Amino acid sequence: MKNVVKMLLCMAVTASLLTGCGNKPAVSNDETSAKNSVTEEDSPVADTEETEIVLAAADAVLTGQGINAESQVVDTVYVEDLHAITNVGTESTITYTVPEEVEGSYDIYLDFGKSPYAVGTTPVSVIVNDGKEYVSPAAIINSESDYSDLFSMGKFLMAENVDLTAGDTLMVHGKAGFEMEFNGNMVSSMSAIGDMYLYPAGTDVPVGYDGGVMPQKKTVDTADPLSGKTLVWLGSSVTFGAQSGGYSMADAIAENHAATKCLKYAISGTTLVNESPASYVERMKDIDSDMNIDLLVVQLSTNDASQGKPMGSLSESKDPEDFDDTTIIGAIEYIIAYARDTWNCPVVFYTGSYYENQEYETMVQALLDVQEKWDIGVIDLWNDEEMTAIYGTDEYYTYMAKDGIHPLREGYASWWTPKFEDYLKDFFAQQEQNE
Repeated sequence: MKNVVKMLLCMAVTASLLTGCGNKPAVSNDETSAKNSVTEEDSPVADTEETEIVLAAADAVLTGQGINAESQVVDTVYVEDLHAITNVGTESTITYTVPEEVEGSYDIYLDFGKSPYAVGTTPVSVIVNDGKEYVSPAAIINSESDYSDLFSMGKFLMAENVDLTAGDTLMVHGKAGFEMEFNGNMVSSMSAIGDMYLYPAGTDVPVGYDGGVMPQKKTVDTADPLSGKTLVWLGSSVTFGAQSGGYSMADAIAENHAATKCLKYAISGTTLVNESPASYVERMKDIDSDMNIDLLVVQLSTNDASQGKPMGSLSESKDPEDFDDTTIIGAIEYIIAYARDTWNCPVVFYTGSYYENQEYETMVQALLDVQEKWDIGVIDLWNDEEMTAIYGTDEYYTYMAKDGIHPLREGYASWWTPKFEDYLKDFFAQQEQNE
């Protein structure tokens, strides 16, 4: 137990260097509207204890290795006293087997422990019978400051409407982006993993920690252009909410608009430029190609600027095969084309608000050039004169961290989110007029 806590404490120090400290993220729930609303078909409500099928972590088959506090590569193992699987690494696999008498369509949930510092939303995938891979965001939160609840499990949705039968295998696979370098050594920020659960497809299940929160009945407010929309967010620490405990404008928008889904595919420290499996380009391919997406919202990553990634040049083509996604512009163009070809959905990029960085300013101008070619949306906070006017003031630092990159919770809720909402309402209204 001491070794496990020591390992996770090291993870917290490392993650804080990448993204800064923050508070626990809030749990977002859809709000309801009494007026101008259309109620969606209700999901079946059942006693989850009677309908759930538990696939015990103790029975899972484990392979692979993770990194411990001494930066040693160690086996992924099940710890009986903790009822948890620890030392989960990028290439670890945890394979559960569907028990007898199971036949039908199920939703798949998984237990995650808390983290001394959460750095992203997609630590693992679930692969069914070595076939389709599902990657679903999970709102893993920080533990208490004394780490006493690191292994208090929370239940999160991993896949929906999956046809299963007895003997099928469900393999949990570690994803890239949760192992990082610290003082010349590699450490891991992966949470512990527990039991897997199957429920008849569409069953309402409490999600999150401390018993979870039951999803509210979903309604659509016909007077609100954002209501009922599915927005997928692709980004790094700013999209995640690194200085606000995992809370960002995506969460605020989901809270403010009835039946609006905001799915955050975000890992701190990652780049647009496709030089690793955790790049925006590669992680975008984890998003279900069959998902009905109303809008893909993409962060213009400050990491590409701070890491000096090559800018590249605007292509004359719209064929993804012609883009150099190892450059910033090439990666932006690839993302736009992939969204068009895969989901046939519009794309909106967003910039950060102004801070002193010439490289990022050059990236913003390049994005505006891309906008002219592709006719995408751009939420341009960088060139927002009203926001820039308070840069460096006391008011500014009630909204932003000292680095000028990461909003605080108040910055997301009161400063950035209204800008996003105003832009997106107009964007969707224009989309409807053009249909």
